[in-house]
Amino acid sequence: MGDGIEPGAFDRNKIRITVHPQQVDVWYWLIPFSDGRSSIGVVGRSEVLDAAGEDPEARLRAFVSQESSLARLLRHATWDTPVRQISSYATDVAALHGPGFALLGNAGEFLDPVFSSGVTIAFTSSSLAASCVDRQLSGHAVDWEREFAIPLRRGIDTFRCFVEAWYEGTFQRIIFHPHPNAEIRRMICAVLAGYAWDERNPFVQAPARRLAALAELCA
Repeated sequence: MGDGIEPGAFDRNKIRITVHPQQVDVWYWLIPFSDGRSSIGVVGRSEVLDAAGEDPEARLRAFVSQESSLARLLRHATWDTPVRQISSYATDVAALHGPGFALLGNAGEFLDPVFSSGVTIAFTSSSLAASCVDRQLSGHAVDWEREFAIPLRRGIDTFRCFVEAWYEGTFQRIIFHPHPNAEIRRMICAVLAGYAWDERNPFVQAPARRLAALAELCA
């Protein structure tokens, strides 16, 4: 859409993620382009979205109007692109590897895009697979499950814990806590920046348990 955002009202070099003011499991993305257009979308449970309007555009407009900062930014927007609705963002496969193949990046596992983990998973899976392929082509025995699938899923599972906490609403307690601990913030930001395989980070060692405990403290 033509976003109509006034100059200086928004840093167009950044993607904006916004949480619904009342429903913490509903969130928005706003991705600005250089030509004065933007991608805008809302993510939430199907029954919540469907109840907001008769068609996808009505639903999106309704949710944008409910978030004051987005409504203000987009008050001059031109809604000239058909709005589409899709479901089931996340997907998984039965096996990440097999005779003659290894699945890399989102081909093997696609998590919800809220934390944009796709590039990290793509690079990590490629690095692990390249090492295995190189040694296998050199005539060495390779245990693809132990050397590729298990370490790859370790980081993916870390990301999944953060995504699940986001949709449960518990991660928002942590993000928006008025008095964040600098060291804990550094560790969490490290995971979201892609260091989901760094076992030195407590939130990689035991992400579900530590996120749950931290959310309880922030409640």
